[in-house]
Amino acid sequence: MAEWSSSKGLDTSKTYEYFRPKRAKQPWQTVIWKAFIPPKYSFTLWLGLRGRLSTRDRLMFLQEDSSCSLCINTQETAKHLLFECPFSNFVWTNIRQWLGINRRMSTLLSAVKWLIKEKTRSSVQNKARLIALACTVYSLWRHRNEVIFEGKTPCPEGLVISIRITVYRILLTLFPHGLIMS
Repeated sequence: MAEWSSSKGLDTSKTYEYFRPKRAKQPWQTVIWKAFIPPKYSFTLWLGLRGRLSTRDRLMFLQEDSSCSLCINTQETAKHLLFECPFSNFVWTNIRQWLGINRRMSTLLSAVKWLIKEKTRSSVQNKARLIALACTVYSLWRHRNEVIFEGKTPCPEGLVISIRITVYRILLTLFPHGLIMS
């Protein structure tokens, strides 16, 4: 109790820190919360890494249909939606080829760990890969929601173009006078 109080009385911040559960730092925490990644992308990536995206398998109590809205063949789980679905697989393949990433990613955690491990000398390339990861996860999630709630038709080619444009725009704000990427 003595470490919580001061001459002015109870120190609420010290009390909060004492009772707050302490968890081991995750390797992805330092990667997703970057100033150059738009907050909505970081937040969606954070939800995905924590297994908190509201996919249909997690919302079974609300509806009967649990099929993937993008491919309609399989139950929609976060892993299926982001990596196993033919739609998302097409998107990831194109984004990986564009960025020169040879490794096929199967989970968000493995993708983040690989990005941490495979840092290159180029700051632009590292940032482009982080932005592309966050942007692709966000875009797949947003596109899935547009298909469900707005009745849009899934279009993987359009989504790839949209992701590339978004990554270029963000990089252009970071490096306005430099050559970015081809």
